[in-house]
Amino acid sequence: MASVIGIYTGKDLEKMQLEGGSAYWKARTDRIDKAEYVILMRNHRAPWAVKDGVNHGQAFMIGKISGWTASKEYEGRKIIHLSEYALLPDTANFKKAWRKLTDGQRYPLAYITTDDLLGNIDLDIDSLEWSVFEDKSKSKEIISAIDENTGDQDENALSDIIAEAKHMVACVAGIDESKVSIQINF
Repeated sequence: MASVIGIYTGKDLEKMQLEGGSAYWKARTDRIDKAEYVILMRNHRAPWAVKDGVNHGQAFMIGKISGWTASKEYEGRKIIHLSEYALLPDTANFKKAWRKLTDGQRYPLAYITTDDLLGNIDLDIDSLEWSVFEDKSKSKEIISAIDENTGDQDENALSDIIAEAKHMVACVAGIDESKVSIQINF
């Protein structure tokens, strides 16, 4: 039996990849450290919630937790990082998963177990097909760094800015700078 964090969220996979994981939660660090998985269930109550055909309360994704970081944007909140994820099928057992797993509690984060997943929503983690979670949040850091470096420096030529951007992308991606190309269409 492994520990699982259940999250009631309006975000989808794409938004989580842009944020670097499931963000921004008030969660106990000791519980995150002990948890192996996070199961995500749709919450349509927020006005910004994704409308992607997933029903309110439905489990749509599970992820393997790789760690967490404190949010820079929201004090006291954490980003739960994922190494892999599996999208769940749109089947009856995953409908109303939030209610089945948490008795419909109001707080959007719950601590559960893999036994709860198997017993309440018939989810066998060992039978899932996992995909690598692509953390796209680093690209936001590159854009911010470029903005900071070019803000008041009009004397920088476009070629200097592109060279600097290529260097930053290569560093973050862990590849040789010659493998990075930047194309601008006017």
